[in-house]
Amino acid sequence: MLIPRERLIGAVEFKPVDRVPVFEQEIASNVASEILGRRAFTGGGGIGWREIAEAIYRRERDRLTKHIVEDLIELTLKLRLDGIRPPLVGISGAKKKIGDDTYYFEDDDSGAWSIMRYIASTMEYQLIDSSARKEGVPAIERMAERLYDSTPEIEDEAFDVVDAVTFRVGRELAIAGSQVMGIPIDAPWLIASVTRPDLIAAHLDWQLKYSKELLRSYKVHGVDFILGGGDLAGKQGPVYSRSTFRSLVLPRLRRLVEFSHELGLPYFYRTDGNVWAIADLLLGESGVDGFGEIDLSAGMKLGEIRNVFPRLALWGGVDCARTLVFGTEEEVRRETIQSMLEAGAGGGLILGSSNTIHPTVRVGNFLEMLDTAMKYGAYPIDTYRLVRELGSSSRT
Repeated sequence: MLIPRERLIGAVEFKPVDRVPVFEQEIASNVASEILGRRAFTGGGGIGWREIAEAIYRRERDRLTKHIVEDLIELTLKLRLDGIRPPLVGISGAKKKIGDDTYYFEDDDSGAWSIMRYIASTMEYQLIDSSARKEGVPAIERMAERLYDSTPEIEDEAFDVVDAVTFRVGRELAIAGSQVMGIPIDAPWLIASVTRPDLIAAHLDWQLKYSKELLRSYKVHGVDFILGGGDLAGKQGPVYSRSTFRSLVLPRLRRLVEFSHELGLPYFYRTDGNVWAIADLLLGESGVDGFGEIDLSAGMKLGEIRNVFPRLALWGGVDCARTLVFGTEEEVRRETIQSMLEAGAGGGLILGSSNTIHPTVRVGNFLEMLDTAMKYGAYPIDTYRLVRELGSSSRT
């Protein structure tokens, strides 16, 4: 039997493995608490982001990071996941609080500011306002003047959780790092992509410089693969044009993927939504190794993706917007089996939710997905058995 790290990385590289690996990039703290039977801090979901913001503001960062390390490791091992994504936790945080759950941030270098709020009723941590929303394109122009010619700096302290997790379980579990590459999908940025593409180009050049430094740091700190990219689509398709993606995003993304490969780090692009209109560019010409946050409810079906991109690693499978929240355990079981049938038989599948185990995912549904993967995911996958299971389920 393979150790989890070998299983997940082997699947990315389409090497023979013993079963379909399972992985989640994030599990919300409230879900983790229910599974572990105690208050848990994972840095995941809107709850987790608020916990980090509050701890840094109160100067209790070290206490929280220790909790995150212990809880993430215990949770991941208990669930028998094959990989773990320890969050980066910076040392700088909100400049001030506005009420109990609202935080004001400001970047000293660029002057850009934002206001984030935790919404207890929905357990979400949301952007409420920002300099770009308030001022529009002029705010982006000011960022270009003040930031984009500077040298990116990576806080080494931000890797405290990564270092602790890697030291404890890095030989056993695959360690993921996260990175963002793309045009922000907030309205002022989308307007600038049409009216001031030069500003978007400057922003993406800055992202490329910063991301190279981030990936270099991830490599030093023991990360095995990168969850990169960034949201660029909704249910109806990409939020900006194919020509914008081709001319502005694709060249920088390709260079970043090449750099990631030079470091020996497989690179996944993550985005929700329907990306078929640019799939040949995003998932083909870019050179990415994998695709994640595969949005079934937006029309991104695993089997269709596998048919078009037979050597692209796919991570996801079970809809966390619908099935894991509102579905029955039987529906979760069927969707998990269907995912393994459509994309796992030839390797290259990492089973998981379609994005994250967010605060409103039902714990029973999440555990059913994992149990089904363990029960039916052994290689070579018995497709006849899985088809029979689907057939018997449809009759009950």
